Amino acid sequence: MYFLATTLKTFNIRTTDGELGEVKDIYFDEKYWAVRYLVVDTIKWLPGKKVLLSPISFDHVDSKNSTVNILASTDTVKNAPNKNEDEPVSKQDEVNLANHYGWPNYWSTVGPWGGFANPSVLAVSNKAAEIQDATEADHIDDHHLRSINEIKGDFTGYSVEGLDGKIGHVSDFVIDDTKWDISYLVVETSRLLVGNFILIAKDWVQDIEWHDKKVFVDITEEQAKEAADFDTEKPITRDYEAELYSKLGKPKHWD
Repeated sequence: MYFLATTLKTFNIRTTDGELGEVKDIYFDEKYWAVRYLVVDTIKWLPGKKVLLSPISFDHVDSKNSTVNILASTDTVKNAPNKNEDEPVSKQDEVNLANHYGWPNYWSTVGPWGGFANPSVLAVSNKAAEIQDATEADHIDDHHLRSINEIKGDFTGYSVEGLDGKIGHVSDFVIDDTKWDISYLVVETSRLLVGNFILIAKDWVQDIEWHDKKVFVDITEEQAKEAADFDTEKPITRDYEAELYSKLGKPKHWD
């Protein structure tokens, strides 16, 4: 199932014995577009701290009750090695979290989830959740966790540049709650046609200039006008995806 990031951020985190609070932010890595952590709003019980929960620990997403259910107790989460809110998350921090929760490490081999199809399969794999050391990840390409809050938005979000001019700005993200990756960027094309939105698949992103807050994609302004019909209030169906890919002349990534 697909969720808009803004929708997911209204969900509560439910542990095995209670609720923690709402999702405050979402961190993804810039290489695979994989959702690495949900950041929990801890203002009521752990002010000033950043609590991170990996999809490896998720049981399921309950859209009816707007909760993300995790396989950990409230005390386990509260006693995790949390960071101050304004501090970046290092590889050693991720190692410490994996050790605390007993998560298998996702960086042990190729692909976004350690060679497995998704975090759920990784979590139940027969790989032992051994104590990790940061040196074990030294051979992995350097990576950076990016904040969804930083990238989306009209005034503070990133602009989207097409092959022949600006298309709009990133207003949201579409997240696949099975693979836990960002499948699409939601781009508001207000300069082209007021109030319209277009989905841009992650594979159509050519480059991102993080310093200049620009996303470069391989579609033209005219293509964007043709395909800017995404309704943020409606679910994304396979038929809609097929039509979008057809309008933009893109090969489908599914059979």
